[in-house]
Amino acid sequence: MRWSILGAISAMLLMQPATAATYEAKGPIERHYAADGPWATTTTVSPHACDREGNVCDIWYPTDLGANPLKGRTSGFRHPVIVFANGTADTVPAEKNAYFLRHLASWGFIVIRSRDGSTGQGETVTDAKDFLLAQSRDPGSVFYGKVDADNIGLAGHSQGAATAALLFSRNDPAFKTYVPIETPLRAVCVVANCSIDLGALSKVTRGSIFYVGGDVDVISSLPTNLGYYGPTSDAVDKAMGMIALGGHTEIEGNPGCASGGIPASCNLGVYPLLGYPTAWFMWKLQGAADGPAAFAKNGELSNAAPGWLGVLSNIQRP
Repeated sequence: MRWSILGAISAMLLMQPATAATYEAKGPIERHYAADGPWATTTTVSPHACDREGNVCDIWYPTDLGANPLKGRTSGFRHPVIVFANGTADTVPAEKNAYFLRHLASWGFIVIRSRDGSTGQGETVTDAKDFLLAQSRDPGSVFYGKVDADNIGLAGHSQGAATAALLFSRNDPAFKTYVPIETPLRAVCVVANCSIDLGALSKVTRGSIFYVGGDVDVISSLPTNLGYYGPTSDAVDKAMGMIALGGHTEIEGNPGCASGGIPASCNLGVYPLLGYPTAWFMWKLQGAADGPAAFAKNGELSNAAPGWLGVLSNIQRP
């Protein structure tokens, strides 16, 4: 089943025009968060399976756990968590999306993802979160006492983005905010078991969400993202932005696009995803004061053309 999904996606990507493009952060908030954060980072792999499917978890985290150089603290800081849900894959290598996930860790987050390539209804995503929380209660773990269990976010790519939006639509109490990246059109999710009840999106009462799509991504186009953003309840903060010339696999850049990939699926590399998604998580999970200035209706993101298009928001400045 996974290979049939991958085959369909590959065929759709081949329909895109081959485009050479570059990306440059425009606004000061984006430039600030697109740069590496002040934490050095460490990467590790769980010593045993972290989910019900028997997958291990990759974890990116600040090397000096408990310190917060942004607040001048050398100890006692509990780190917020970002769980990541993968796109469809038969196998997920340790290095997949590693540049993006390590970047988030450099801003003080503990980032964890199961290597499950079929996140669907979100069971293994929740398992990864539970694994890390168990580590935070284990005196023998490096994460003991270092995790902020009240500030956990969820990001995902492709099928994993749909999984994130699905859990958001269920008012999942475990996650405080969501950043689905390249959420696929609903036909893909019917096959991948990640379909979202659009009616449920209108009833959401908790959390917040930032939908990110690609301007030339036939799988996560402007109409597709509008189809999710529009029904999403105005009772919560929501924003949407389309990466100009963004293809479906920009997140896999290291940081640029790998040679020999599917034509036009990666035009820009990971660069557009470093700034605003990090700014969103910093706002929602670490209380960064510049969040509204970045994401309000006439905020920086709304004026980030030509790099970002189709920006929508219900967020008000204080």
